[in-house]
Amino acid sequence: MKYLYYPGCSVKGTARDYEESFGSIAPILGIEYEMMEDWVCCGATVAKSVNKELAGDLPKHAILQAGKRSLDLLMLCPSCYLNHLRVLSQSPGAEGSIAGPFPAQYPAVKQLLEVLAFDLGWKEIRKKVSHPLKGVKAVPYYGCLVIRPYGLGGKESLENPRTLENLISTAGGDPVPFPCKVDCCGGGLLLSKEKVGLKLGGMILQEAKKTRADCVVVACPLCHFMLDAKQRTIEKETGAKMGIPVLYFSQFLGLSLGVEPRKLGLHRLITSARSFLGRL
Repeated sequence: MKYLYYPGCSVKGTARDYEESFGSIAPILGIEYEMMEDWVCCGATVAKSVNKELAGDLPKHAILQAGKRSLDLLMLCPSCYLNHLRVLSQSPGAEGSIAGPFPAQYPAVKQLLEVLAFDLGWKEIRKKVSHPLKGVKAVPYYGCLVIRPYGLGGKESLENPRTLENLISTAGGDPVPFPCKVDCCGGGLLLSKEKVGLKLGGMILQEAKKTRADCVVVACPLCHFMLDAKQRTIEKETGAKMGIPVLYFSQFLGLSLGVEPRKLGLHRLITSARSFLGRL
């Protein structure tokens, strides 16, 4: 099981802990990957508002590199994942094939959650769990992009996904029912309409708080930034105390695999996970 790993901008900046936790759990789970050395920004959510042609061209670089190596592309960031899948789906050619600039055997584009759930499988992952997180209640929060519109390769429900719940259970934890799990966190509005963004993020955190969960588990760097790094700002804006740690799913799973918290980047969280880790 080998992939060409495309990091993207976020995991080299604000989401370093996402990449650190991925790097720590991959060898335990038998996930092999090559780092794409000459990767370029995918355009994120902003390129298409400036230049639609450029927004389409940027992801092609990684797809072509993966095709030359005959490896599927692996990504952590849902925005990168969405952009690369969009370019593949909009390329000319019959359904199920890609024509134009791509080789006949073009690569698949996969998000880490998809690799864990469908390439590796929960049964195999459970065999590696050495420190099950018994009694830990976790909120599964998907956000907008990791599931929609492509449903993790068409294998997951767009409205009621269960992949994060399955991951939490595989790690030995208890996923709590969370009706807001695919609602927007407001991160995309943080610069243009800050108060609206903070209100949306506050709604997610307040609903999570009501469940009395020990943590929120996310898959997206922007969601993580909004709910973790901006949590204190949200508290000031809403007047409500949150104090709930927000972990990437790779960090949560890593704890159950026996990886040290620091190797998972948990020391980088803005909202401290100290009390959560103390319970473990």
